[in-house]
Amino acid sequence: MMRLLIFLLIAFNLNSDVLEREDVKAFIEFAVETSELNENEIKNYLAQAVPSKKAETARQNQPEVKATWNRYRNRYLTSSRINNGVKFVKEHFEILDSVEKDFGVSKYYIASIIGCETNYGNYLGTYNPLDTIFTRAFDPKSTYWQKQLIELFILSKKYNLDPKSIKSSWSGALGLGQFIPSSYNAYGIDYDDDGIVDMYNSRNDGIASVANYLRENGWQKSSTAVLEVNVSQKYQDLEDEDISALELPFNLNNFRTKISANDLIDQGFEIDKNIAETISPLLVYEQGKTKLYLGFDNFRVITKYNRSSKYALAVHQLALEISKRFDE
Repeated sequence: MMRLLIFLLIAFNLNSDVLEREDVKAFIEFAVETSELNENEIKNYLAQAVPSKKAETARQNQPEVKATWNRYRNRYLTSSRINNGVKFVKEHFEILDSVEKDFGVSKYYIASIIGCETNYGNYLGTYNPLDTIFTRAFDPKSTYWQKQLIELFILSKKYNLDPKSIKSSWSGALGLGQFIPSSYNAYGIDYDDDGIVDMYNSRNDGIASVANYLRENGWQKSSTAVLEVNVSQKYQDLEDEDISALELPFNLNNFRTKISANDLIDQGFEIDKNIAETISPLLVYEQGKTKLYLGFDNFRVITKYNRSSKYALAVHQLALEISKRFDE
């Protein structure tokens, strides 16, 4: 009993300290001014927040930045993840097929994103969104993440959620498709018509919300996301260091790059000059070979989900593998 009282006293003091911080006081004023939340509601949520050193460490070691393409790819293109993807599509085919017709997004890309994000709903994170987003909002100060904290409070109030007890990623991403709070509020779909957007317990809502996110960010039905083409002699047998050392008038492996087929041809890449779409060129060392992929508009839409060319290419390749094995 005494240990419990000591624990509660420590927790109370920690919570009191959070609300006494000058940056937190300024945030409370900002939140009241920019949302329909009242001061007491905001304070009640904030009083539970504790900065997460673990989340900060995770942020600094993300594989999208640290890992080579081959190593990154090997995390997602495993036999088990592909097989589980086929199983996921078979188990939820009716929902996925309906969503594909309603939103114009391939069921295989939807499944792939869910597979990459939460291993098809089997891993929703080990953090809680309150502590992780609080950490990103204040250590150091980030207006963007302070807005996400407000969105988290709005979401929690709307659906009667406890942001301290639900699961999230290290950055506070939520549910089946790992949406940050603003995306949950903006793109979440109540696909089972029960009056609640529930990306934790409703596969209908989670699947439809991923499709809606892609559609609203520009996904084009039946358009190619990525095309693999032959690598010309000039660029064969290049490994990661060699690719990084190339000096070209455009950036390789960067989703922000948008160039024409002629721009690539001028640099010695042998591709079809009649390709009309703008291209994000991806020259990578993969499974012992140099490979060239051309990313198009749908590829760049995937990067709206995660601002990483590696992520978008992994999603594409996993979608293809799921599709192939599903049709076998």
